[in-house]
Amino acid sequence: MAGYILSILGIILAGIFIDILVPTGSVSKYIKSIYSIFVVAVILSPVVKFLTKKDVYTLKYEDYQINEKLMNFIYNGRADELKAKIEKRLDDEGFKNIDIKINYSSNNNEFQLNSIEVNLKNLVIQADKQHINKYEFISDVIKEFTNLTDEVILFYE
Repeated sequence: MAGYILSILGIILAGIFIDILVPTGSVSKYIKSIYSIFVVAVILSPVVKFLTKKDVYTLKYEDYQINEKLMNFIYNGRADELKAKIEKRLDDEGFKNIDIKINYSSNNNEFQLNSIEVNLKNLVIQADKQHINKYEFISDVIKEFTNLTDEVILFYE
């Protein structure tokens, strides 16, 4: 900014010297025209620099680090939301008081389900659902919401 102000002061001083030193006549018009082009160039120089600057808003991945606390908060929220959806669906189907624990990890900052533990200790089944294989039914509901296999859906009583 200081350089810009000095350039404007310099061009004003040059204008004063040109006005004093150049004799009046036909040559004076041409010299003053050239001088006015320089004045416009000095005044517009910050605009030209701004428009030609290529990386004004360039963001580099290396400049930013992922906040681990924030990512853990987000992953816990995803796990809690998934747990709530599964428990609500099972509750709507007549399987009440099921406690689900979701085990997950974050590989390369990606949420990855490892296993789901289903505690059936307090399970209450509606009378019309008594004949259904509870393990198979609960496993099918969990698979609706996840891409897990039967091997990683663990049941406890």
